[in-house]
Amino acid sequence: MQNCIVVADDDPTILELVTLLLGAARYNVIATTDAVAAMAMVRTKEPVAVILDVQMPGGGGLSALSKIKADPKTSKLPVMMLTGERDAVTVKRAMDGGADDYMLKPFDPDTLVERYRGW
Repeated sequence: MQNCIVVADDDPTILELVTLLLGAARYNVIATTDAVAAMAMVRTKEPVAVILDVQMPGGGGLSALSKIKADPKTSKLPVMMLTGERDAVTVKRAMDGGADDYMLKPFDPDTLVERYRGW
C-alpha cells in the first residue's frame, strides 16, 4: 500500500483520531491495537512510517520499536512514539532505542500532521 503509516495504540479513540488526521493529509493509515499486529503490518505493508504507543498488548511499543530498528529491512523506517508515558526513563529508552520522535498525549492534531509531512 503506497504512502501508508502503521498506527498502533490500545485506545480506539486515539486510533480513530490519528486515522482521520493522517487520512485527511492523504496518508493511508493501517491501525491496530497491539504490538504483534503492528509488527506483522510493518513487515507486509511496507509503510513510510510507524506510530506506536508505549503501553499496549503484545509486548508494547518499545518492544516493537526494538524489533523494527533491529531488522535491516525496516531499520531506517521513521518511528514516532505517541504516548501518555511522561517519565524520563521511558523517553530515554525510546530515543536510545531508535525512536525518531516522541509525542505526548494529549497532542495537538496539527503538530502530529506537520511532523509527518517531512517523512
